[in-house]
Amino acid sequence: MHKLSVQAGFRPPGRAPQARGRRLPGSRTLHSPARTPAAPEVELPGTPLDWIEPFVGSERTETVRDTLHGVRELLDGRTVWHISDNPVRGGVAELLRANLPYLAGEGISTRWTTLDGPPEFRAFTKSLYYRLCGVAPEADAADLERGRRMYERICAENAARLVPAMDRRSIVVVHDHQTAGLIPHLRAAGCTVLWRAHIGTALREDLAAGGWDFLHRYISCAHCHITSYPGVLPAGLPAVDRRVLRPSIDPLSPKNVPLHPGTDPSRLLAAAGLIEEEAGAPPGRHALTDLLVRQPARVVRDGGPAPAGAPLVTQVSRWDRVKDIPGVIRGFAEYVDPAFGAHLLLVGPETRGDRQAERVFAECRQVWAGLGRRGRRVHLVQVPTGNPSEHALTVNAIQRRSAVVIQKSLAEGFGLTVSEAAWKGRPVVAAPVGGIREQVEHGATGLLLSDPRDLRGLGEAVNRLLSDRGYAEELGRGGHERVLRRFLTDSSVLGFARVLSDAAQRYR
Repeated sequence: MHKLSVQAGFRPPGRAPQARGRRLPGSRTLHSPARTPAAPEVELPGTPLDWIEPFVGSERTETVRDTLHGVRELLDGRTVWHISDNPVRGGVAELLRANLPYLAGEGISTRWTTLDGPPEFRAFTKSLYYRLCGVAPEADAADLERGRRMYERICAENAARLVPAMDRRSIVVVHDHQTAGLIPHLRAAGCTVLWRAHIGTALREDLAAGGWDFLHRYISCAHCHITSYPGVLPAGLPAVDRRVLRPSIDPLSPKNVPLHPGTDPSRLLAAAGLIEEEAGAPPGRHALTDLLVRQPARVVRDGGPAPAGAPLVTQVSRWDRVKDIPGVIRGFAEYVDPAFGAHLLLVGPETRGDRQAERVFAECRQVWAGLGRRGRRVHLVQVPTGNPSEHALTVNAIQRRSAVVIQKSLAEGFGLTVSEAAWKGRPVVAAPVGGIREQVEHGATGLLLSDPRDLRGLGEAVNRLLSDRGYAEELGRGGHERVLRRFLTDSSVLGFARVLSDAAQRYR
């Protein structure tokens, strides 16, 4: 077990909303042979805006506060609900955990609950996700239609549980494709419904068309569509109100919180079994909060950990086909110069209990096994997820210790791992897909590939940054400043407050 400290003066990073473990008032049980236990509501303790002021300054903080106070008056007691796929995993859950407590802290009635669905529902919506990302689907259109009956049944059951707790003045934000089937039920109950699409692609609309065709009948009922960047929604959707709301990272979360200046992230990586322990390393300083690392990562590799001083090239992502992890492995092994002594860490959550992630991990392992001796520089890393704060802190340290961070996705909703790395001053090499193009200014805040599948270009970009550390540091500084200006929590809270203000006045 190893202790690592965060910088004094910042709040303890364990402030993640917790599931209350209770059913919503007025809900009723609808039995199904494959049902999982009912999803609990997520507790949202209010967070004072003062906590983010050290990062963004008093002027930006006061702008958010004044806007939220105006929204609170416009809402006049109306409750704002959020419904998402789950309360813990993925970028949507991270975003809601970061943003919603600030609204609650300023007196806006805010509630967050999640879907209750069996494994086959999760598998079906994952297939739909691949279609919406423009990735070649595993199932044809007929399979989507066969899955529609189950999808609508599960959404109807969730609506029966949720709607009795709402009233006709409620504003409900439903997130992504998993929840879209709730929209007709919520509209029938008189609620104002905003559908927020965190995924999708402005590229390969031909491949994504089947997914959008599936969703059309549900999302056409919403009052407003919200996307993370322009151009996501296909032209054939109905002409409802549309807004762009860029997501952000939370600088106070365990994944992004500053480490104490006396703490070396290499020590945490050594404790997790990812790099060798450096001989004679000084003990870390302990500040306000001691964060514990109890479990080493599960690593697939040929040999031991990376040498203590080796440059680390990393990609942090889910074990997901759209992240093109096999492509990263091949690009690194074939085109990154071994003379740099760099090691590639492909970092994701543990796959236990996630059949789709297990399949992708197995595919990555097969590609790695085919590298032969070149595979000694490649490490497949599963970080334990039992303790979310510990998991996030490990990712934090990995990114801070990295010489280069990669995000070579084939498609992205927004790809905030890019901003996470840039916030830590790391140079980024990324694919020009989704919201990554909003985050990276090529040559100023990072490097963009000409094509997401360009393996040679990936290797050449990494070689450039490993060989010219001055340029790499310059990109890291530029990336940090861009995140500070555009992609911290206050920006997305302010953006959502303006969406709410508009909704409160337009839809009564």
